[in-house]
Amino acid sequence: MNPVTKSDADTNTTRMNHLTNTKNPATTGEEAFGRQANKGILADKVAEELNVPRRTAARVLDAVLDSMSDLLRERGKVAVKGFGTLERRIRKGRAYKHPLTGASIEVANKETVIFKPSDQLIVETRTNAAPRQRKPQGNPTDDMLFKG
Repeated sequence: MNPVTKSDADTNTTRMNHLTNTKNPATTGEEAFGRQANKGILADKVAEELNVPRRTAARVLDAVLDSMSDLLRERGKVAVKGFGTLERRIRKGRAYKHPLTGASIEVANKETVIFKPSDQLIVETRTNAAPRQRKPQGNPTDDMLFKG
């Protein structure tokens, strides 16, 4: 067994720091996606806003997203006032040239979904914008159309 010398330990530590990038966290992959929210975070925010359990908020969120997908499939366009518009479009096919061989490559039409944010959403999400005024918190069923 070889005893570990100080220089070997330093080399191993440096190697590990380089691999895990712990010296400079700004360059890690987590930093690049650290500000990205996901469905779970969105469900937490909905639960907090509606003052309901997280599981209920997640079910509501799933129902909304599934309904939007179904409407996009059926009607081709979903507009949410104050948020934006999701629209199913066909991207026209075209011919490309291969950069090495110069051969022409035909690309077929492609169906895709685009999102056009509303002007209100653009203004509200600017970094220097003031936060939106919230409605006063009350009982979650206060503003429901049908009580029962």
